[in-house]
This record gives sequence, C-alpha cells and structure tokens, in this order.
Amino acid sequence: MITLGIVLSLLLLSQAVKLTQTMFSPWKVTSSKSYLWNGDFNLNFLIRAKEISLVSFNPKDQKINFINIPDATFLEVARGFGKWQVSSIYDLGGDDLLRASLSQFFGLPIEGILDFTGKFSKMPTDSLIMQLKDPFSLVSILQNLRSDLTPVELIRLKMGMSRVRFDKLNQVNLESKGILEKTGLADGTEVLTVDSQRLDSAISNMVDPVIKAEHKTIAVFNSTDHPQLAVKAARIISNIGGDVIITTNSEKRLEKTVISGEKSKTLDRLWQIFGDPNLAEEVSSRAQINVFLGEDFASSL
Repeated sequence: MITLGIVLSLLLLSQAVKLTQTMFSPWKVTSSKSYLWNGDFNLNFLIRAKEISLVSFNPKDQKINFINIPDATFLEVARGFGKWQVSSIYDLGGDDLLRASLSQFFGLPIEGILDFTGKFSKMPTDSLIMQLKDPFSLVSILQNLRSDLTPVELIRLKMGMSRVRFDKLNQVNLESKGILEKTGLADGTEVLTVDSQRLDSAISNMVDPVIKAEHKTIAVFNSTDHPQLAVKAARIISNIGGDVIITTNSEKRLEKTVISGEKSKTLDRLWQIFGDPNLAEEVSSRAQINVFLGEDFASSL
C-alpha cells in the first residue's frame, strides 16, 4: 500500500508539473520572447483572422487601440526579403516573420500574435476584440486560437481587456488619416505605401504611460557596422514613450546588445525589448540609460 501511495503521489506530481509547464508555455506557437508579460507595461500584439491588425492594450489606463492593416499595404519585410504586400508575409515566413516585419513597420515592440482559426477566422478585428473582452469566452477562444502567448498571458490579457470601457476602445484608420497612399507597381499592381512620419504621429496614443511618466533620458549607440541601426532603435524607444537624447555610432563592436543605467521601469522594459540584463555594464554618458546595439538586434530586422 505504501508503494502504491508513492506511485500515485509521483503521478499526481508529474501531472501538476505538466500543467504548470503548459500554463507558462506558448499556446501552440513557439515564442521568440524570453520573458512573461506580467501586466506592468503595454502589450502590443497582432491579430490574424479576416484581416491583420495591430492591437495595443494599455493596462495602466485601461485602454485598447487597434489598427487594421489593409492587405495591399506594401512594406519592407524583415530578414532581407525585400518589399511585399502585407498579405504575402505570412506565407514567406510564418508568424515570426510577420511579427518582425510589422514591428519594424510600426516602430513598436510586438510581443505576440493571436492567430484565430475555426469560427473566429472570418471575424473582423473589432468583433474579435469584443470576444476578448467577453469574460465568458475564454474556452471557445482557446479552442480556436494559435498564439505565442502563454495561457497565463492570455488569461491575464482577457481579464484586463474585459475591464476596458467602450469609450476607451479606439481604432486608428490608416487610410482615412492619409498615412497610406495608393500607388502602382511596375507590373500594374495597385498597392498602398506608408508615410512613416505620419504613421508615428498617428500611433502616439500607443505610448506606454509607465515609460512616459518616468521620463528617463536615453542614449542609443550603434555598436555594429550596420548603418542607421541606432535610428531604428531610437524610433522604437520614442514610440513607447522614451526620451532619446543621443543617437550615434560607437567605436566598440558587440555581438550582444548591452544596456545599462538607472534602475527603473524604463530600464526593465528596454531589457525586455533589446537585451539581456545579465549583460549590463556601467558607462559614462549624459543620458540616464545607455543602449549599445549589437549584432543580435541587427539580425532581428
């Protein structure tokens, strides 16, 4: 009887371990991020269903902003694929390439993708957001969803979104704001091209209030031979609410991005986006936080 009890205890322990691993592992899609979203910062994610959309959930102010991206939007695809319509990117490289390309397009970190299947796959984004806000839809959503967010993150996201009032739900229309313009390619295909400055202005309501409130000054150094890398990183930092005061090249060359500076929520967020906190080192600079970009950041573009 003692032996049987030990065996049963081990089996129960094994199942508990498996359940814990499942709850903290990506939901059916491999994740590229090394941290778990805990609700401290905005969560930017893609919805892929009837249309492809960027959704930004602001847990501090309890706001949701979203942008539907027309299929004909013509943009630079990450990893050197050249320019393609957004509707073609998934077939080129799946979730990871789509996420990386749209992160580059918007100049925002994108932490995940919600790829809806089954009955949800033909729904427009505004209807899916209503489903995510519905506190009783969790089971049906998980049954019809592929995501690189973990079940814990998905539950936290649903609980947070369910508290957002309808007057705090905002859609940004890229075409009506003149951000996308129609143009023709050499083969006669009609596409939409972006005005990046207008785009950055249109997504200004997606800044993270936690980062903006701290108002930490940030210097960005390019520690590679890739041109304009500091400018690209500075755009991301500015779009989340960071105060970039320096963008320049560094004499040092790094394989891994190094970030150091004053202990703060801003520093924590930059570690999440760009680098490993274990690699931090002290440097002398006018800025409160210093970001030295390595080859790892260059290879993500």
